[in-house]
Amino acid sequence: MLVDGISQSYGDRRVLSDISFAAKTGDRIGLIGENGTGKSTLLRLLAGSEAPHTGVIRHPGSVGMLAQQLPYSDSVPVSEVLDDAQRSALDTLEQIERLGADFAEQPDNPQLAESYAAALERAEHEQAWSVEARRGEMLTGLGLGGIPTSTQIGHLSGGQRLRLALAALLLEAPHTLLLDEPSNHLDDASAAYLERVLRQWPGIVIVASHDRALLDAVTTRILDLDPVTPVPQVTAIRSDDPGSALGLRAWGMGYSAAREARRVELDLWRAQFDAETAEHESLVHEIEVGSREVNRKHESKSESRITRKFYADKDARVTARRARNARVRLEVLERDRVRRPPEPLEFRGFSSGGTEPTSDATPLLQANRVALEARLAPTSLELQTGGRIMLTGPNGSGKSTLLAILAGELEPGEGEVERHCRVGYLPQEVSFEDPMRTANETYRRAVGLSVAEAYPLAETGLLAPRDSDRAVAALSVGQRRRLALAILVADPPPVLLLDEPTNHLSLTLVEELEEALQSFEGALIIATHDRWLRSRWNGEVLAM
Repeated sequence: MLVDGISQSYGDRRVLSDISFAAKTGDRIGLIGENGTGKSTLLRLLAGSEAPHTGVIRHPGSVGMLAQQLPYSDSVPVSEVLDDAQRSALDTLEQIERLGADFAEQPDNPQLAESYAAALERAEHEQAWSVEARRGEMLTGLGLGGIPTSTQIGHLSGGQRLRLALAALLLEAPHTLLLDEPSNHLDDASAAYLERVLRQWPGIVIVASHDRALLDAVTTRILDLDPVTPVPQVTAIRSDDPGSALGLRAWGMGYSAAREARRVELDLWRAQFDAETAEHESLVHEIEVGSREVNRKHESKSESRITRKFYADKDARVTARRARNARVRLEVLERDRVRRPPEPLEFRGFSSGGTEPTSDATPLLQANRVALEARLAPTSLELQTGGRIMLTGPNGSGKSTLLAILAGELEPGEGEVERHCRVGYLPQEVSFEDPMRTANETYRRAVGLSVAEAYPLAETGLLAPRDSDRAVAALSVGQRRRLALAILVADPPPVLLLDEPTNHLSLTLVEELEEALQSFEGALIIATHDRWLRSRWNGEVLAM
C-alpha cells in the first residue's frame, strides 16, 4: 500500500494534511493520535469510502474495513451476514473446482492455466481453504458461539452486533484489514483471540485503537497523526486548532516503545520552543533598548562639548551595530522558529464537591436480588460511602443491565434497588433530549447555569472548544459520549455508575480519567473491558 500526500477537508476545516506512508505485507500498523486528528477519516480514505481532496492511495489487493453499523435490516438473521462474508471465498473454491476439471481435460490450454493459477492465488489470499472451519472458530473466539445463527440482528445487543461485524470482516479475509476501535466490546477472551488472529494475518493490518494492551500485543509499527517533531512556523501544515493532523510521524516499533520515544521528543520540542521564546524576548528587548540609547543625548558636565559629542557618536555607533545584529538574529529566529508544541486536551478530573452527607451506616446504594429474565441473574450488592466496585464477567453476563437497573433507567423483573443519594450514570450508548442543541447549550441545561458558569464545558477538557458550538447531532459518537461524561464531571453525584468509561477517549484522556477516578471522593461502580485499567484496580470486584 502506498499513500502519497493525501489531504482532506470538510468545509473550512482541514482534517488531514500531506499524509504519506507505505505499508507492506506483514505490517501491523497502529494508528494513534488525539481525538479529532483524523484517524477514522484516514481509515475511510484507505477503504475507498471517501476520496481525498489531494494525493494518491494505491493498494493492489483487497481492502476491508470494520463497519460500526451492519448494513442489514434488523430482521436479517446472523447466518445471512456470515454467508455473505463467506460468499467470495466459496465462489473462488467453486471456480477452482470448475477450472481444475476443465484444465484436466485441456492441460495445454494457456488461458485455462492462467485462470486456474489466478484462482488458486486468490483462494490463498482469501484463506478460502479454511473458511468453513474459521466460521465456527470466529464465532466462538469472539464470544458469539452461544447465539443461534437464526437469531435476527435486531435481537442482538450493540456489542454483539459489532462483534458480528468483526467476525464477518475476518471471514472475508481482505488483504488489507482496517480496524477502528475493534476491541471496544470484547471481553478478555475475545480480545486475546483477536490479537492472535491479527498477529497471524497474512496481509496488512492497520488498526486505530485506544486499547494499549491490543496495540502492544499486535503492532509492529506506529503511525502518529499527532506528531511531536518540531516544525518551523513558515512550514507548519497545521494550525493551532487542536484536532487536525499536522502530518505523520512513523515509529518502527511497538506502542509502548513509541510512546516513550514520543514523550522524549515532545519534551525536547517544548524545551526548544521555550528557549527560542526566551531568546525572542531577549532580542526584542535588546532592540528596544538600543533604539532608546541611540537617541539619548549624553550630557556629562565634566567634559567639553566636542569630547561629549565624540563619545556620544561612538556609543551610538556601537549601540546601533548591536541593534542591527539583534534585528538580523531576530529575523533568522522568526523565520526558522519552531511552532508552538500542541496542547492536548487534558481531562482535569472531577470538580470539587459532589458529596452529600449520609449516615455512615446507611448504604448509598443497595440492590437486593435484582434480576431480569434472560439478561441478569439475581444479583445483590451494597455500596457504602467511598466504596469502589468493579463488575467483571463475559459479554452477556449482565453488567450493563445491572448498571442500568441501579441507575433507575431499567426496571428489574424482580428484586429492588434502594438509593439514598443522587446517582450519576454513563451508559455505553448515550442519547440527549434535543440533538439539535449545541454541545454548550446541552451542557448548560444539564448541569444548571451556576455550575456551567463556575465550570464551563471547555474546562472539562473533554471536548475541543471548536466543537462546543456544534449541534450534538453533528458530533461523533465519541464526542457525544465525552459530552455525557463532561456533564458528570461538572457536578458529580456521590455515586457514579460508569459503563466502559474509557471507550472513545484518547490515550491521553484515558490516563487522565484513571488518575481522576483514583482521587474521586465519591463511590463508584464500573464495568470495563480495559485490561490495563482493571490490572490497576484496588477496589472490590463483583464477578458476574
